[in-house]
Amino acid sequence: MGDDTTDFGRACTGSNTALPMKTNIVSRLPTHPFLKKSTIASRRLSPLHATATAVEESPVITKNKAVDALESAFKLDTQPTTVNGAVHSIETFSTNDGPGIRNIVFLQGCSKRCMYCSNPETQLCVNPDMHPELAMTDEEVADMVKKYDMFLRPNDGGLTMSGGEPLVQPEFVRAVFQRVKEIGLTTCLDTSGHGTPASWDRVLPVTDHVMLCLKAMDLNLATKISGASRDANVRARDFARYIRDNYDNIKISLRWVLLKGMTDTDEELMALAEFAKELGPAMTHVQILPYHELGREKYDFLGRTYALDGMEPYPYEDAVKVKETLEEYGVDAVLAKP
Repeated sequence: MGDDTTDFGRACTGSNTALPMKTNIVSRLPTHPFLKKSTIASRRLSPLHATATAVEESPVITKNKAVDALESAFKLDTQPTTVNGAVHSIETFSTNDGPGIRNIVFLQGCSKRCMYCSNPETQLCVNPDMHPELAMTDEEVADMVKKYDMFLRPNDGGLTMSGGEPLVQPEFVRAVFQRVKEIGLTTCLDTSGHGTPASWDRVLPVTDHVMLCLKAMDLNLATKISGASRDANVRARDFARYIRDNYDNIKISLRWVLLKGMTDTDEELMALAEFAKELGPAMTHVQILPYHELGREKYDFLGRTYALDGMEPYPYEDAVKVKETLEEYGVDAVLAKP
């Protein structure tokens, strides 16, 4: 692969432009002022920025090569005793990311650049072998989960893998999920549907729940919101259908971020309801997530433009109406806590 700050970085941009990263940038970056220890969780924090101001010239990579690099980045020829992954942080005692009480592992790396991303510092893909400050093994994650077993076990609680995009690291997710299921806890994948059937088949056999974040039903709008190609957004829907057709034990919920005048229109909501119905018994509900500005200050700190500058947080009373509309269309909907 070569230097991960070039290969991994460009692979996750989803464009032909390399991320501006220097080889030794990690040792020179200050600690994020916005990454304080959570008051509600124990977090493992990283000093790694998603971007940096120093630029080192390097050849660009095409979109096709980027996808290939991204999907092969964590592929292993042989299965070692443990598998390394790039972990951004860990949160405990979540009640909004799958059934029951859950621990969440936020992985480093994402193939999309969503307009409302509240964790832009997780976007850059890095090689955990070259960044030990981010590295964790599947065994270490499982040992962490075991400490909370008595709290997680009731009501089908367990571990959720999020990000970033967890399917950027399918072998690590599979290894972690295998260990968690051996403990007797449930596994949940919080994803935007990255990957291919080959990588999906590595993870889904050890997955109990999938939370799939769709950006929009209109593909032009989805492309605008996600910063990814139309094909990538089509693939997200194919991912849900693939689960429906091949893994009848997995339950799917759809996550839907409400953006005023964009994803709350009658056309978008009707198309969302039709897609949800298409998934059949695998589908449980739509989780409605009103847009908020949390994480906006990170863009200023990283020197990046915030794409939704000027957009107000989505009014809660309007989100209640969206919930009622989806229910009128025959789809169960849950409104995230404000």
